[in-house]
Amino acid sequence: MSKKTIPTEQTAENIAAVLDLLAETPKKLAAMAASIPPDVLTQPLAPGERTPTEVLAHLVNTEALTAESITLALLQKTPLLPKLHAERDLGKLLRHDQDTFNELLAYFTYRRKVLLRVLDGLSGKQWSRQVREEGKQRQESVYWRARGQALHELDHLDDLESKLPQ
Repeated sequence: MSKKTIPTEQTAENIAAVLDLLAETPKKLAAMAASIPPDVLTQPLAPGERTPTEVLAHLVNTEALTAESITLALLQKTPLLPKLHAERDLGKLLRHDQDTFNELLAYFTYRRKVLLRVLDGLSGKQWSRQVREEGKQRQESVYWRARGQALHELDHLDDLESKLPQ
């Protein structure tokens, strides 16, 4: 995997790139899991770092917040999102850290299928719909949120790939 960026400008080409990255994440996670011994999934990648399972739990939490913000942007006019943190709030409540990698992967894959079903049918105007987070004045579009999630996942995939045994 190589480091990839997607421009901030909302264009049809950039939307396609975001959708491609979002669609590839579950496939790449499944391929990684299939290519390494199961015990490696529960071992830290390096001293003081997360395990691959904890990385996936983190991705599940961040995806949940992103998907929620996109859903709200599409259903309401510039909704105000509560200030929630993927780990400190969602992670402590949902406790995905107690799930296995395969359980998390199945859940993540299903959620991604649903998110892509929504995103695949959006018009340019819908991609431009916005949300605002509590405590922030800046508004972010559906495109911005989806792009941010895709790039966030790519960073974690690149990190996993560079540290997992080949």
